[in-house]
Amino acid sequence: MLHLNIFYITTLISYFFWPFVRIVSFFSSAPVFSDKLINRKTKIILSLCISFLIAPFLPEIKISFFSSIGFILFLYQILIGITLGFIAQVLFVTANLAGEIIGLEIGLSFATFFDFYTHIGISIISRLFKIIVLFFFLSLNGHLYLIYILVNSFYNIPIDENILSANMLLIILKFSGYIFINSIMFVLPIIIFILVSNITMGIINRLSPQISIFSIGLPLNLLIGIFLLYFLINIIFPFFKIILNQLIIFMTNFFKIY
Repeated sequence: MLHLNIFYITTLISYFFWPFVRIVSFFSSAPVFSDKLINRKTKIILSLCISFLIAPFLPEIKISFFSSIGFILFLYQILIGITLGFIAQVLFVTANLAGEIIGLEIGLSFATFFDFYTHIGISIISRLFKIIVLFFFLSLNGHLYLIYILVNSFYNIPIDENILSANMLLIILKFSGYIFINSIMFVLPIIIFILVSNITMGIINRLSPQISIFSIGLPLNLLIGIFLLYFLINIIFPFFKIILNQLIIFMTNFFKIY
């Protein structure tokens, strides 16, 4: 006769509970997986499947989740999953930032779409870049790389080991700043050409005040911006591929530095 006690059931559940908490936290903040078009039940089922697949290969956790230490460990797994998810969001935030800057410079910042994820209006250029980067991300199997990094985190960051430190936030901020600098470098040609156009229109307005600067300058900036976007589209894929590779390397080696 099979006898089950509370301790055995608790131990059995803990095998799958701790990986599940980190995985579902990651899916709630990671790109693609955190999209509101994906049903919550789908995320939970996917998290359960991955948990059942990797749990037998993880070391045994002897901490009860009904204790105070178990509650702290529960919050710790949530923090790790959300941290990895937000780091993965850097690529899409970079594309949105580049689109917002371009839209502001060429005069298309008033043309906005409502973003269901951020619940704010984003410019049409940001929407275009976001769609392009999303297709690019999926075509390179970026979502599979994220799952690999998530599974690999259980070996770099054991569930019952606390390796978080105050320097981690500083490292994430430095890496995010580096990525944002790359987005500025991507839109720098448009900024320079628009600046030269504005300076030229200012000089023309001083030489001939009867010329309306608004009737000529705004269409000219829009024309220059669209013309430059035509050439930037050719380099957007190799540019963001470099950022994606740096992001994957950073996420893979993020916890190894400790």
